[in-house]
Amino acid sequence: MEFFLYLLFLVFFGFVAAVITYYAKILFFSAKSNYRREELTDIRGDVFRIFLDLLESNGNIVYGSLAFLVSALFVWLWSLLGSLLGEKGPGVFEHIFHLPIFFLALFFSYPVLKEAYEERSIIGLCKPVLSGFALGNLSSGAVHYGLDRDLYFLYYLLLFLLQIPVLVFLWNKEPIFGVSFEPTPSYEGETDWGSSDSYEDSYEESSPNMDDDAEENPFSEENDAYGIGDDPFADEFK
Repeated sequence: MEFFLYLLFLVFFGFVAAVITYYAKILFFSAKSNYRREELTDIRGDVFRIFLDLLESNGNIVYGSLAFLVSALFVWLWSLLGSLLGEKGPGVFEHIFHLPIFFLALFFSYPVLKEAYEERSIIGLCKPVLSGFALGNLSSGAVHYGLDRDLYFLYYLLLFLLQIPVLVFLWNKEPIFGVSFEPTPSYEGETDWGSSDSYEDSYEESSPNMDDDAEENPFSEENDAYGIGDDPFADEFK
């Protein structure tokens, strides 16, 4: 029963976060000032695309979906420890094991992980894993608060206000505190068009040898810039 409710809350909070993400995009992250009626009311397709983009990891929806589900289920199992160690009703263990520990740990360690694994595809899993930690924490907290009142309402409200704004920025592909959670594209093996060194190297490779030209071209030592020798009309136009 509890696990079934947890899955329902997981879908529900995912839908709520996707809807908030969509409206935040068109109202705050978009440069548009006028919107059609369909953009504000018919949002099913956009919400579905937000979910698909969330579950993709470097274009692979299978790895992204597995990372999301595993992280969400891990948070659910972690929250059960509070019920096993504590007593029924609000208690210290319940509140400790519902803290978004893994969410905050991944969020603040992401810049270090991105620098260490920037050229590896595993960094693309951070987005679905972070989303799984957040939605899993909110879903498990809703189950424990709704069934047994194991959490205080203000405590759960704080969890909601802490994690949903991060998901809105994350799903809108906006940087959070100057840190972007989108994978950095790799340009290795491509020519740097703005580099002067690459231009000079390519020019030296493509330009012919000047010494060879001097031997093959009989006019290479010609000093006259116009190639017509002495001007026969120079004195008449002075």
